[in-house]
Amino acid sequence: MSSRTMLGKTSALVGAAAALTIAASGIAAASTTISPATATPVTATSSGLSFVTTGGLELYCTSVSGSGTTPAAPGNVNPGTGGININIASVGLSGCDLEGVPATITTSGSWALNVNADSGSPMGSIKIPNGGAHVVAGSCVIDVTASTAGPVPYNNTTHTVTANNTGTVNFTSNGGSASCPAAGAGTAKMTGALKFNSTPGITVTP
Repeated sequence: MSSRTMLGKTSALVGAAAALTIAASGIAAASTTISPATATPVTATSSGLSFVTTGGLELYCTSVSGSGTTPAAPGNVNPGTGGININIASVGLSGCDLEGVPATITTSGSWALNVNADSGSPMGSIKIPNGGAHVVAGSCVIDVTASTAGPVPYNNTTHTVTANNTGTVNFTSNGGSASCPAAGAGTAKMTGALKFNSTPGITVTP
């Protein structure tokens, strides 16, 4: 191979490397911003939420409620990945039944809505702490352990996160009845819609 051919190939490789470096430097790092930048009260509501176990059993609640506050500046901006948590306190799930058996759910710990624009589009995830919910339906007892349902698209117009067989909710069950998940650890999928009401409505952008 002639020195001219080798030189040409070397120049081409150097040029390609330089172009790649320039292109990479132009890629913006993932980030998330919640607007407005002030602390904004948020009320979480739902017209129906269900959790379907891998065995096909359904825990359904007609009403879900909770409240929280968005972080004020500079906490409303995360220049890196991972998004921003909006802590949701006093989570209430009512009008619940497990396969037709009335169920009482007691919640505890700090639940959160995580919003992020890491992909360039707003997304939301529901984060449930370990021991975040205690369910009693007749002789069936279920304890929800640390779980993240999502991510699913966050709608900046309606301020809604809609889950459709999305995310994994972890739990342990005592297997106390025929309508109860088998004793031990299990998982469920969440389906439903959660709306986060605020004035003004919060938006999530990169």
